[in-house]
Amino acid sequence: MVNNRIKIEIFEGDPFGSSCCGPGPAANSPEAMERIRKMLTERSQIVEKLSEEFNDAIHVEREIVSPKRWDYPEHVKKLMFDNKSLPYIFINGEAVAVGKFPTYEEFATLITPRLKLTK
Repeated sequence: MVNNRIKIEIFEGDPFGSSCCGPGPAANSPEAMERIRKMLTERSQIVEKLSEEFNDAIHVEREIVSPKRWDYPEHVKKLMFDNKSLPYIFINGEAVAVGKFPTYEEFATLITPRLKLTK
């Protein structure tokens, strides 16, 4: 928890599947780019709506996971070493979703019971 707020950590994969020299195979056509744009927009809207709805009750952190970086928190490294699919969603250090980005409603369902614990 951050100052009595629920800490939501979102660890996502690189949406473009980047390689050393630019976008990787995930961004190989205009249709693929449009799907990526739509997914990124939807996720940003979900996080924005959560921040508006639960403004003083939550703290959201989002990161793109890089295979070149190893200084992630232990709870993230464990999932990485277990080859679990991204994204990883944690609430107060507890994995609540792995391999799927929750909808706004799913996030709200995960957050609401924890609100009572922070008061």
